[in-house]
Amino acid sequence: MRKILVLAVVTLLGMTTTNAQVKFGFGFGYAVPSGDIADITDGGLSAHLELGYGVTENIDVSILWQGDFLTGADVQINDIQSSVSYGAVALGSFLVNGRYFFTDTKFKPYGSLGLGLTNIGSIEIESNITTVQGNVGSTSNFAFRPAVGFKYGVLNMNAAYLNAGKVGDTSISDFTVNIGLLFTFGGQ
Repeated sequence: MRKILVLAVVTLLGMTTTNAQVKFGFGFGYAVPSGDIADITDGGLSAHLELGYGVTENIDVSILWQGDFLTGADVQINDIQSSVSYGAVALGSFLVNGRYFFTDTKFKPYGSLGLGLTNIGSIEIESNITTVQGNVGSTSNFAFRPAVGFKYGVLNMNAAYLNAGKVGDTSISDFTVNIGLLFTFGGQ
């Protein structure tokens, strides 16, 4: 009985391995802040790295790291000759990402959803009104990241919205447009 069970497990694992599709991708792009953080930051750079598994020909599950670097902005205060300068904000997201390809052709449009944590880096604040300087410490929040895009060969392009919750009363989110490569190893 044990031999039959061991044989069945080895056969099942062998079949799964021969059809396995390991995915590896990376890309770069542009990030545009949205929500309340758009008042204190300007656009910036975005990068992502992912490692995943093709569950079926149309469904991928991956671990996704996305880093967004938003440059700080200078905000002019009304009717006063003063301004407040905000430092750059870095968002580092670690997400479990699910992707569904709508077609099996060479041009594959897809939709995806990532869920996980985003670490929001500290923000430095300076003002020329007084000598007040501040620093809002870094924090981690639950995040979600819906995206739409397409894959053509190994070329991967997507547009995504990252919502990283709130820090105090300030909502943290951004839109990114990324272009990169997504490789598939194994499978049929």
